Amino acid sequence: MHHHPIAAVTAVALVALAGAADAAPASCVPSGFRTLRASGAARMYSRAGELYACLGARRTPLGSLRGTATFPARRVALYALSSRYAATDTLDNGVDTLASTVSLIDLRAGATISTAPATTPERAAESFVTATAIAVSATGTLAWIGERSAIGAAGPVYEVHARLLAGRDRLLQSAAVKPGALQLHGNTLRWTTAGRQHSTSL
Repeated sequence: MHHHPIAAVTAVALVALAGAADAAPASCVPSGFRTLRASGAARMYSRAGELYACLGARRTPLGSLRGTATFPARRVALYALSSRYAATDTLDNGVDTLASTVSLIDLRAGATISTAPATTPERAAESFVTATAIAVSATGTLAWIGERSAIGAAGPVYEVHARLLAGRDRLLQSAAVKPGALQLHGNTLRWTTAGRQHSTSL
């Protein structure tokens, strides 16, 4: 009995593809929703301006992407996803004020487990605080870049923050130059300021 080599190779390839399909996590995004982020089995998705995340059968609402009709208007401005955790930056837009809160959400529990202002307090009455970047790791480490300014202030101040799971907020840098290129790999955080790369182990 002879085996055709092409048929044998095809059979092996089909078996490999079937195994890969079995290994790929099934999407938890409901039909008709738009997927925005994917990490492992976790997903972030939206519909009609509302943001959600899911892991397995648990679905977690994260807020409005367009802004609430009530005042002050509230919306999710930034978001990030890892295989278990989601992170958001939520803006509250008031009269001559802008406040920003970063949050860490455990998608297994469907609950927010940590929140923090995007920057240290701005003492002026007419102040503006927001986040310019946000990242979250599979172990629950949260990192973000915050920006604060005020009417009459010399200029904006930029801060790099990090928080371990259930830990305290760590201010890693405060500068008048806007940082960028925020990257979080495990508990190693990297960012750049004025073309210079910074790295720290959290």
